[in-house]
Amino acid sequence: MAAPNASAQWIIGALANHPKLLMKMRILSFGKNYDIMDEQQNVICTVGLDAGQNVKGQLLGAAVGAIAGGYIGRYAQRSLHYTYTVKDPRGNVAMEIRKGSGGNRAQFAVVDAATQGGFGMIDLKRSIFGGLKAEWVLPNGQAMMRTKGNIIRRKYSIIDGSGREVGRVRHKILAIRDVWQLEFEQGANHLYSAIFATILDFEKKM
Repeated sequence: MAAPNASAQWIIGALANHPKLLMKMRILSFGKNYDIMDEQQNVICTVGLDAGQNVKGQLLGAAVGAIAGGYIGRYAQRSLHYTYTVKDPRGNVAMEIRKGSGGNRAQFAVVDAATQGGFGMIDLKRSIFGGLKAEWVLPNGQAMMRTKGNIIRRKYSIIDGSGREVGRVRHKILAIRDVWQLEFEQGANHLYSAIFATILDFEKKM
């Protein structure tokens, strides 16, 4: 697997050793952005979809939905190709998560923004009833993490390749609006877990 660039390495170091992270969606934004924060609400990185891609998808979904119904409109929107970015607090792009085609099943290639080196693929499956399952597979085909539980309700675990729970997503009522938290066990990869959880949260709303 490729070595991360300097911005990604900074984020990895800043995230390490925190027992939990706070995830907050920016409400007043034309894009779709999550701030990944420490326990003191300091922003360490941002994962998001820029305004152009977000608005394009919403317009397509609305147009198709007006003709064929809401479900088909949402399917059309999430079938587009688009790219999420991981940025450090200065706005430097560290990593990209590139979605391929597909609505109810799609793959997201995770790559280094500077070197284009690959960090594997997130495989997401959506059931006809709206449930989600996902697995992150490394370039060598080895499973790195998968979900177990209810992604829609933000009550699920992140399981590593050996079957051990390394993280938990919990939506608790906190003082900040629309904030949820990611709790870690020892040995977790904080950046990969945060990317994994955030992408799933974006996708469950489509």
